[in-house]
Amino acid sequence: MPVSLSLRRAAHAASTAGTSTLFALFAWLCAGCSAPISTPTPPAASATLINQGRDGMLVPLHVERSDLGHARLGVPAQVDGKAVYLMFDTGTRGLRVLRSTLPRSDYPVAGSRTSLSFATGAQASGAVVTLPFSVAGTRPVELAAQAVDDVHCMPGAKRCVASDGYTGELGWAFSGLLGAAADAPGDTCCTQPLRALPAHIGERYIVHADLQRPYLLLSPSNAVATGFTMLPLAAQADRSLQWPTGCVQVADKMRFCAPVVFATGGMGMVRIETDKAPDWVGDADTNQVLKQGNYDVLLGVGPWRHRFDGAQVVIAKTQPGANRIVIGLMALQNIDLLFDFTNAQLGIRAARDAEAIGS
Repeated sequence: MPVSLSLRRAAHAASTAGTSTLFALFAWLCAGCSAPISTPTPPAASATLINQGRDGMLVPLHVERSDLGHARLGVPAQVDGKAVYLMFDTGTRGLRVLRSTLPRSDYPVAGSRTSLSFATGAQASGAVVTLPFSVAGTRPVELAAQAVDDVHCMPGAKRCVASDGYTGELGWAFSGLLGAAADAPGDTCCTQPLRALPAHIGERYIVHADLQRPYLLLSPSNAVATGFTMLPLAAQADRSLQWPTGCVQVADKMRFCAPVVFATGGMGMVRIETDKAPDWVGDADTNQVLKQGNYDVLLGVGPWRHRFDGAQVVIAKTQPGANRIVIGLMALQNIDLLFDFTNAQLGIRAARDAEAIGS
């Protein structure tokens, strides 16, 4: 039985049984603090050629629940010939795998030690090495990836899920993270895995994040990639292609503009990361939540507009110059994304222009 499921069942039993059972639950939890967490078993890898490959290759994504039941998307892959289960995230870039799951320990060094911080308050660190990687039965390619050997809570992080050295991304449900995002400022850690796939099949792909049937479509033809509003990715002098800038209007409280990151790995809906606290909330230290609640939100990126009525909004303090708007998985249930790195574009397609959350 998964550890998180056991915890929920035990907690429910304690809540209905009284004080003595609560003490028993506490003892059970302490006894399990040093218990090892088994390596997640990946589902069988599968892929389907659409119209004999002329319209692309469809790779099913899987839905997992971890960390208080939050949904995440997973994809089976192979790292150095070993089957692994990776969280699929369009909000980060690069392959990151727990070093303990890798078949060997002597991989060539490809860069300096680096860290990745999560909105949960967790931080994953490790050296950058060269790893053979493949997905959906493709020929393995070598890429620079992070071999994670340390997962911990950042200073001041409250209710951080990494207090035991694991997170929902690394250890509980998955052995690593496949980051399929556009580039981020100053992010030189790792190779973007999909763009490194053979024959450039990952230079253009559609992500359908609906939890009822999530999938990744590699190399979609123009016949199936229809109805998208195409936006230019921000091309930089170093040839990186970064997220486009957009704006959110949060009720009558604030208007905020910054790069907009569509993150299937984001647990919430709308997260505003700002280096200056708005005047209607109190200030706090970096990485701290300033305000959260449900608000009507209007999101605009170029000519594309979308309204979320009653959306879950988190406003958090970030480091200077790192402002961004993160649109998480639960806000992407009616929105498809088309990453077209060949033409330096991001496509957005919504089933409807407005949605009432919870209705």
